[in-house]
Amino acid sequence: MIEFSDVSYVYGKHTPFERVAVNNISFKIEDGLVTGIIGHTGSGKSTVAQMMNALIAPTSGKVLLNGADINSSRTESYKTRFKVGLVFQYPEYQLFEETVEKDIAYGPSNMGLDDNGIKERVEMAAEFVGLSKQVLKSSPFELSGGQKRRVAIAGVIAMQPEVLVLDEPAAGLDPRGRSEILGRLTKYRKTSGTSLVLISHSMEDVAEYSDRIIAMNDGRILCSGTPAQVFSHHEELKNSGLALPQITNIMLKVKEKCEKQGINTDFLDSSVFTVEDAYNALLPILRTSDGKGDSYVK
Repeated sequence: MIEFSDVSYVYGKHTPFERVAVNNISFKIEDGLVTGIIGHTGSGKSTVAQMMNALIAPTSGKVLLNGADINSSRTESYKTRFKVGLVFQYPEYQLFEETVEKDIAYGPSNMGLDDNGIKERVEMAAEFVGLSKQVLKSSPFELSGGQKRRVAIAGVIAMQPEVLVLDEPAAGLDPRGRSEILGRLTKYRKTSGTSLVLISHSMEDVAEYSDRIIAMNDGRILCSGTPAQVFSHHEELKNSGLALPQITNIMLKVKEKCEKQGINTDFLDSSVFTVEDAYNALLPILRTSDGKGDSYVK
């Protein structure tokens, strides 16, 4: 659905502050999937996010949506912003209306929907992110940080974009808040068919929720593929300032310890990147050969 073709972006071009943020990258965001984009600070992730909905245009190359160049005209760029919704890092700073309801309704109103259509969009989006009807009448500035984030995300969901791009949507939230926000977003994706792009520095979040991953380093694509394929490049990721998911590191240490005890651990490798994966991988070596009781690796 979204394709980057030989795209580069340079900040401050032809000035003493010139900096290449994205350097000749090409990739596709596949329809209906959750695509994770990972990379250390300054790797180009947020610049890529802004180019996805024509907020900024590439210095060179093309960004295509359904085959059309989204920067070919102002009209095309304007239409793209309704088709590709962008939620910034710390999206609560995007709030500005006097009530939550009006804030969520802002996007649908600009789309030219009638009052009934706007109301339906607001209620749908609020339900998906877990906002009650009572909260809709409140000022967004009276809410907690987690609730503000839900309001900002609901405002983008209310436009029913074809692609939803989220730049660090769970930044600053506690583990429970992260799990709830990301869980609701993936549920929304499954229900609506919307493609999700999850930009994050959290290996755990990307590993758990993504179908495919693009790893970036210094404005270039380091590697891409399924989570198992990407996390198999653990040395390259480590050298670029990225870490494996914590559970993967634990399992690699378990593998090392098991090998010293002569236990076959071919299945304990970097393809284990969620707690559920680890549980399923460990079961075969936790059971004794006669099936009576459990034998734990010390």
